[in-house]
Amino acid sequence: MQRHAIHELLGIVLALGSMAAHGTDVLTRCDELASHPLDPDRVTTGVSSSEVRVVESIAACRDAVAADPDNARLNYQLGRVYFYDGQTDAAMPHLEQSAATGHRQAQFVLGYVIDEGMQGVEQDACRVEDLWARSARAGRLAAMVSYPHHVLRGRFAGCQLQLDDAEMLNMLEAATARKLDYYQRVLVGDLIEDLGARIAARDNGRTTPP
Repeated sequence: MQRHAIHELLGIVLALGSMAAHGTDVLTRCDELASHPLDPDRVTTGVSSSEVRVVESIAACRDAVAADPDNARLNYQLGRVYFYDGQTDAAMPHLEQSAATGHRQAQFVLGYVIDEGMQGVEQDACRVEDLWARSARAGRLAAMVSYPHHVLRGRFAGCQLQLDDAEMLNMLEAATARKLDYYQRVLVGDLIEDLGARIAARDNGRTTPP
């Protein structure tokens, strides 16, 4: 498949995924207090980590999840504020449920928590690979960049990689069309260059550069 056709297909998939994620969800008090400003499927502006009112947010999100227990977005937000409050055991089931049902922000965040071993969570590189592969394919920018970054640096060595070099390269090139700050542009550019060199080396039958 030609590269421009892959870009078009990726754009369609991301648009459909965003539509499905939003659905007919209505704004709740949980959204107003606890949605993340970088969550592409938020239904309001979002609140930065430093401005979250944790106690009030937990109460609002508990009520919202009790009223709509299968809502991936609300479960992610409840997990988010539990985690901020240091209630890791309470947070993880909600992050896990949200990620399992396809919420791309929850997939990225849960992968990040596991990757860093935050608050005593057990590290598992292959779980991170799976979560970020799904999040990246769903169009979450952080996963689209973090996944190839980890692959190129051997962080997923021993895992069954779900994204091959061509798919990662297409995702990174699609990311350049996003609104990136200076450091994001530098990182994405470096990853594209490194991945392109790796593909060229393989295609030429040479040893992949370190």
